[in-house]
Amino acid sequence: MTKSIDAASAARRSAASAALLVVTLTFSIQIGSALAVRVIESVGVFEALWLRTAIAALLLVHIRPGALRRLPPRGQRLPLAGLALTLFVMNLSFYGAISRLPVGIVVAIEFVGPLGVAVIGTRRKLDWLWIVLAGAGVVVLAGPSGSSTGVGVLLALVAGTCWGLYLLLAKRIVTGMDPLSVTALMMVGATILATPLLAIDGVRIAGHWDAVALGIVIAVMSSAFPYWLEMVAIRRVRAATYGVLLSIEPAIAALAALVVLGQRISPLEAAAMAAVMAAAAGASWTTGGAAEAGVDLPAP
Repeated sequence: MTKSIDAASAARRSAASAALLVVTLTFSIQIGSALAVRVIESVGVFEALWLRTAIAALLLVHIRPGALRRLPPRGQRLPLAGLALTLFVMNLSFYGAISRLPVGIVVAIEFVGPLGVAVIGTRRKLDWLWIVLAGAGVVVLAGPSGSSTGVGVLLALVAGTCWGLYLLLAKRIVTGMDPLSVTALMMVGATILATPLLAIDGVRIAGHWDAVALGIVIAVMSSAFPYWLEMVAIRRVRAATYGVLLSIEPAIAALAALVVLGQRISPLEAAAMAAVMAAAAGASWTTGGAAEAGVDLPAP
């Protein structure tokens, strides 16, 4: 009896710590995203992305230098390269989107990706409710009555698609590798992909030392610190729990953008964001429950 009580207590503590991980990384990423808008306004999308990615890679390699000395396991190399590419495209399209739309709206539209991963291949009627609910929210956010633009919405959808793929790849890789090493290698790969963009766009970083300083803060808050926490959380948290906790992200993004940038959203946009959040939480929870019951459904 004592052993079973101790096991239950340990399980509760583990779940609480995992929940704290997800909430912490969400706040960190979204505050960094709001700050990134300032850098984008100063030096442009490509430069802001490179600053975030390259500085984060340097920090992570300094913390885990062995990540570059040892090759990853043979079966993990291609997925790891795919993870770096996915991260690069996701962040590039996300930065392009937040340069055009309020941050909270972009994050809400992004949830189409993880939601699609959660319900893909489903035959249950309840999951179609989540799809319709999220779709209605995105239509409102993308409609002419809101603050969205066509290019911004398209970029947010691309970022969301990459987000769903990122979760699938990360879950596969992190089960067989150290999370910090995965994060370091992923960021190095994304930096290699981002660097040619500086030559194409023309380097505008020199002289903008305030943007560089802010880029260091963003690299820590939006990449190095939260991506490592995310790898730990993905390995430890049940898929349904992770998805439900992650569904608060649009609200946190909107709050961060309001505080840092003064960005406001209309009541209609807030309701649409709430619909997307409810769909993400519901899909993650019901899909996770089905998986535990033996139904073969993928979840983020």
